[in-house]
Parts: sequence; C-alpha cells; structure tokens
Amino acid sequence: MKVIKTIRASEWWGYKVAPLLAIGYATVLKSDMDLWDAAPYLLYIMLAMVLGAAYVSVINDITDMDEDLAIGKRNRMAGVKPSRRWLFPFVALLMGAAYIATFYPHVLIMALAAMPWIAFSCYSIPPVRLKKRGLWGVLADASGAHVFTSLFVVAAMSYYTKQKLDWIWFAAVGVWALCYGLRGILWHMFFDRDNDIASNTPTFATRVDPERFRQREWVILVVELGAFGIMLWRIGGSAMPVVFLILYFLFLIASWRKLGFRIVIILMPPGQPYPYLIFLADFYQVFFPLSLLLTAALTSRYDWIIVFVHVALFYWSILRLLRYGLRIAKVPGAEATRS
Repeated sequence: MKVIKTIRASEWWGYKVAPLLAIGYATVLKSDMDLWDAAPYLLYIMLAMVLGAAYVSVINDITDMDEDLAIGKRNRMAGVKPSRRWLFPFVALLMGAAYIATFYPHVLIMALAAMPWIAFSCYSIPPVRLKKRGLWGVLADASGAHVFTSLFVVAAMSYYTKQKLDWIWFAAVGVWALCYGLRGILWHMFFDRDNDIASNTPTFATRVDPERFRQREWVILVVELGAFGIMLWRIGGSAMPVVFLILYFLFLIASWRKLGFRIVIILMPPGQPYPYLIFLADFYQVFFPLSLLLTAALTSRYDWIIVFVHVALFYWSILRLLRYGLRIAKVPGAEATRS
C-alpha cells in the first residue's frame, strides 16, 4: 500500500491507463483476432505504462520537492531518506530498459516504448527541466503521457495481431492523443498556476494570461474532435462507440442541467468553487473502452471475461458515474440542485 501511494497510482491509473487500453481494444478489433486471444499480449504491453507512470510519479516528486515544500504542499518523497530517493527511479529505469529490450528487433516499437521515458526525464530532471521552459514543457508532458504511449500500443498490437500498420489510424491516434494530452497538462498547469507563481516556478501557465488563452483551447478541442472522428471511421464494423458517445452527451447535459456541473475544456470558468467535468474525459476513460469491449463480447463469448476484468480494474471510475446517474434520476429539475 505504501508503494502504491509513493508512485501515486491513484493519480494515473484510471485517468491514463483506461484510454490506452481503449486504443489497444480498438486496434485488435481492426484485425481478425479475437480480443480474448490478444488479451495476454495487451496486458504485457500495458506493463510499460505501469513502469513508466511509476517512474514519472517518483521523479516529479523528487524534482518538485523544493517548490512543494516552499508553499506547504504535500510531497510524498519528502519523508524518504535522501540516500534512498533516487533508488526508486533507478530501479524503474533498469526494469524499463529490460522490458523494452524484449521487443527487439522491432525498432519502431522499441523507440515508441523508450520515448516516454526520455520525454519525462527531460520534463522533470535538471538541468534540462522542460517543465520550466514554457511550451516545451507542455509538449514534453503531452508527448510522454499520451502521444508516444498511444502510438506504442497501436504499433505493438498491430504487430501481434498480424495486421499491416494502418498509417491513417496511427496518425489519427497520434493527433488525438496530442490534443487530449495538451488539454490534460494545460488544465493541470492552469489549475496550479497560483501555487507555481507563489513558489516562483515558471511554467507555460504562469507566463500566459488565462483569459487570453480561452480561444486557443477551442482550437485544440476542434482538432481533437476531428482526429477522433477519423479514429471512429477507421475502427468501423460497429456503431457501439457512436451509441456510447451519444449516451455520454446525454449524461453530460443531464449533469449540467440537474446537478449544476460546469463543463471544462481546459480553463476553469471564473467564480466560486463548483462541481465540474472535463469535457470528454469520462468518455475516453469509461464510455469508449466499454463500448469497444461490448462490441467484441457480442461476437465472442470469451470476451465477456475481458469485460468483467476491465470493470473490476476500473470500478472506481465506473462507480463514480453510476452515482452521478442515480443523483440525476433522483433530482426532478435544475432548480432543486442550484439552490
């Protein structure tokens, strides 16, 4: 349990692993292989995400320690003896290198597996520390957390399912992952903007006026939606993802009207604290992977096992939405919740 807290698993498990699994499910559905047959290899390549996320969480805490302590922010590595702090990322690097070597001689897969480690090392570790270098830091985080990992899943699963790499699918996933990753890191940076200013940590968000950035967030979203539309086209074969997308929009509207949730693209609207939902985040994390799993399960009974395993692994995210649904069902109108 202490190790799980140290690597901050609660901060990335459901938020980043579930969308990556969705990309893996979709890539398998594009092939002639059943998801059940591809599941062991998909589980193996997801090990890269766990190792990489653990490494990133630890080095972020180590390299952010001075800034965090200066503003009284909790830092998990502060309680670890200085002589042992770098032991965690060192062990993770060794394990990561051994893991990446297993993909030899597939150069593209190995390169995509290694790039997130490089991107996040450059993002956090001095003297490079791209986190303090404006737009470079934003691109490094988005690339490491989403772009290279998503493309690694596409390349690895395409190889395992013996299908020729679909370069349109590959490119669409890359653009979608970049935009979604940009929205994620920019939301985090602008959310932490006051803390970063207080600790004198120069980030992209501390150098940009939030109000002047609002038009740019729409540009990122439009490109993201375009790329995701191409992804849905390339998946083909089932209307289930589109049906679940419609269900998601109905859920979003009901959450706004009946529960008073604000819908956030990147920047938080001004005003007092309020409940909010980041646009499409719940779709990518819950609705999209479930739609793909149900598509597979309807054609292969063994794939229902994968559905149940997925639900068990990400039950917290699913349960949270179910609770919102129950609240929506109990509330007769918007006026009852906005008072």
